[in-house]
Amino acid sequence: MNLGKVRTLHRGLGISIACFLFVQAVAGLLMSVGMLASVEMSPRYNVLYFIHADWNPAGSIYRVILGLGTAVQGFLGVIIFVSLYRFKKKKDTLFRSADQPYPERKEVRMNALSFAADIGPLFRDSDVKAMKPMGIDLSSYEDVKKRAHDIYARLTAKEMPCDGGWGEDRIGKFKQWVDGGMLP
Repeated sequence: MNLGKVRTLHRGLGISIACFLFVQAVAGLLMSVGMLASVEMSPRYNVLYFIHADWNPAGSIYRVILGLGTAVQGFLGVIIFVSLYRFKKKKDTLFRSADQPYPERKEVRMNALSFAADIGPLFRDSDVKAMKPMGIDLSSYEDVKKRAHDIYARLTAKEMPCDGGWGEDRIGKFKQWVDGGMLP
């Protein structure tokens, strides 16, 4: 079931019922004014009474259609309410419409780099030992992730590693890992 179509039907039916009720209210008002003005025997008054208040087939059909429309309107409202509750409770629901977009998800590229396979091996044992006294553990994914932007700045400034800077290919790989979401 498409929630967008249910909402469109619900709105259309609501507008139709509102129009019916408006006509009903105006007819009742005109009948009241007609009674006060003592014109209740005029042909217009008789037509209004026939549609609005008389228990004849035309008036009964009108009221039955209005009742059925109101019942369907209520049923559609319950469907919309339940689907909205489900949407809030469970982010991926089968009932979606244009005003309920799919939640944004981070894209994981097929060629995304990971720390374990691609970045960790770039740091030599001597690099890890040299940076530990400075409070940076290059063998730890969490530590490198937390300090990634600082590490990148030091790599591009050729301050890391201590015995000479990385080549552009290694720096580019590190930058690609940072930009790709820093996968473990």
